[in-house]
Amino acid sequence: MHYWDDFLYIEIIDPETGENVEDGVEGEIVITTLVKEGAPLLRFRTHDLSRIIPGACPCGRAYPRLDVIKGRSDDMFKVHGVNMFPSQVEELLGTVDGVSSEYKIDIAHDEEKNRDIIMLTVEAEGRVSFDKTAETIKYLFKSKLSVTPKVVVVSVGTLPRSEKKTKRVFDHRED
Repeated sequence: MHYWDDFLYIEIIDPETGENVEDGVEGEIVITTLVKEGAPLLRFRTHDLSRIIPGACPCGRAYPRLDVIKGRSDDMFKVHGVNMFPSQVEELLGTVDGVSSEYKIDIAHDEEKNRDIIMLTVEAEGRVSFDKTAETIKYLFKSKLSVTPKVVVVSVGTLPRSEKKTKRVFDHRED
């Protein structure tokens, strides 16, 4: 996506430190408007994660480019050193036959083993085997995200619904 660098100044920063990162490195988008007078944005942190694509564009335009938005820094959660986003979970679950779009993630710390655990509860239609579906989901998580969750498959309609934005990730670890 091209952006007009004579109207907007876009920076990519490390979401944790706030330091600028090099072009091509993924981070949080920060916007400053250059010509807006009534309500200017000064270093507005969007919490959207992307990167500035370095180099010239094959289309011939000289404007800088932003890559697709990968997720949001405020939605991100980390398990076993792996950064994950709800959008990645939704994408993986969307490839599994019979699984609905409703899911819940619980993250906790096992004190005995001194490691984090992730428990994924998903809804599936009654026509599919819940055990096979759970194994498929575990395999997808391991191969795509390098994390193996404990998976519980329940009937459609079991998980709570919300009229507003549904909270799907619950982190029970102590800070």
